[in-house]
Amino acid sequence: MTLDEAIADLSQRIKNVSPDAVLKIQRRSAEEAAIRAYAPADHEEAIRSATQEITLKLLTEDGLDVQVLVYDIATSLPKEQ
Repeated sequence: MTLDEAIADLSQRIKNVSPDAVLKIQRRSAEEAAIRAYAPADHEEAIRSATQEITLKLLTEDGLDVQVLVYDIATSLPKEQ
């Protein structure tokens, strides 16, 4: 799996759980990225559950380090780009 495919897959998993989540993606290198998900606080556990296993698999099997960081959109507004 490529980094772009991993980001797309994880982004879709997040959107499946929290359709109104705002995602900010930061690519750090060809093998590393961070996805910041700004979502309602009550969606945090569901987002973690939907992404935790796949992020571990990506790291151990594909050598891709994609972090999913969840923020409460009510208290941590995403910065405008």
